[in-house]
Amino acid sequence: MPLLAQMPAPFAATGLKPSFVLAFVLLDLVLIIVAARLCGALARKVGQPAVVGEIIAGVLLGPTLLGPKLFELSNPPDFLHCDISNSPGMAGSEFVPNVSACLFPPQSRSILGVLGQVALIFFMFLVGIEVNERALKGKEKGIGLVAVGAVLVPIALGFAITPMLFNEDFVANFGTADEPSKLGFTLFVGALLSVTAFPVMARILQEKGLTTSPMGATGIAAAAVVTILMFLTIATADGVAKERDLVKILQVWVIAAVYIAVMLLVVRRLLAPLGRKYQETGVLSPDTFAIFVGVAVASGYVADRIGINVIVGGFMAGLAMPEPRAAIWKEMTTRLGEVTAVILLPVFLAFSGLNTDFTQLTVAAVPGIIVLVIAGIVGKLVGGAVFAKLGGLSWAEGTVIGVLMNCRGLLVLVAALAAVDAGAISPLLQLGGVVMALVTTAMTGPLFDATITKVDTPSEAEPQPA
Repeated sequence: MPLLAQMPAPFAATGLKPSFVLAFVLLDLVLIIVAARLCGALARKVGQPAVVGEIIAGVLLGPTLLGPKLFELSNPPDFLHCDISNSPGMAGSEFVPNVSACLFPPQSRSILGVLGQVALIFFMFLVGIEVNERALKGKEKGIGLVAVGAVLVPIALGFAITPMLFNEDFVANFGTADEPSKLGFTLFVGALLSVTAFPVMARILQEKGLTTSPMGATGIAAAAVVTILMFLTIATADGVAKERDLVKILQVWVIAAVYIAVMLLVVRRLLAPLGRKYQETGVLSPDTFAIFVGVAVASGYVADRIGINVIVGGFMAGLAMPEPRAAIWKEMTTRLGEVTAVILLPVFLAFSGLNTDFTQLTVAAVPGIIVLVIAGIVGKLVGGAVFAKLGGLSWAEGTVIGVLMNCRGLLVLVAALAAVDAGAISPLLQLGGVVMALVTTAMTGPLFDATITKVDTPSEAEPQPA
């Protein structure tokens, strides 16, 4: 008898036993890492950032390629225990065995989702440390105007296109008692349109040595504000969609403002002695490292409970790090960067892909998705360029900022998952978010190279922490 057949029964009262869930999680991590590295390498070969390939890898591991339409398993291998892991109540009574579902059972997916959220905390924590605050002084007007424009214009377009999207294809539970309010749905669409891939924007400007230029500093800080406003919009949309009263919705904004103030004014001051100790010794001790990571995780927890997402929590923890920030960024990146970028972030992208099924795309839904993507592009290009000009930059600089603001990266996937979890948008509109992520991220590099040539940039600029 084969060894696998002699293993103890894998089922428990509510599905797979914990030991078998662990086995699937480990197997899934291997599959995700391999797929992400391969697709990321292919993306770089065609001149695209690795994140484009990693998003595609997540989609390919999901039902789009390995689902029942193309890879139905009439007789799944016994060692996958597909009938148990996807039993009624876990995967639904109409479950059809397929490669994706058998390799990524519901219990494993839930753990992958948690790992993905941890990845977002650490990733944005490193981005927050990297922000060069000295480059932002005196640019408050430009930062505020660009941030407002990059959010309000897309939200306004969200209101304009909602009549074309508010139907059974794109609204969750359409026509039922659980149908979200039209205003809540509209705000979620506006949030999808207002997303900016802040980390990608910072990285591009850093590589070009433009982080300390007026354009670069304004764009980076504005992208940070946009990220916070976008998640506040999502929290507001969630409250409106679920018909919470206005007081509770406003409470989120007030609590978020208090939380941000505490992180910047109180937590940073409390961490200052650790920064001075590191500056004196030149060594980031294990205890100090643990405290910094603990602050990031705790901040993620608070942000999640407020309703503004763990990604804001990670970023605010990074901003709260003491001086010397550049040196601390190098230390933390050395210890966290590779694991986060190579292992954990692809897990989040794969989790999003596992919930995206392009085979469900219908001809009737294509026009709506096209409208969504076009509105997203127009909103960012116009909002970024016009409001950057009002903030004191040139039209050429504003155009570059609009191009960078248009890049969605992985953040639009975060927003789409939040909208699905809130019961506001359908998986089909989430699919539209994936399309937007791929299209806008892929077009950023070529458009940036075409528009930056029209900007007068200082020849002596050197790459600096963003």
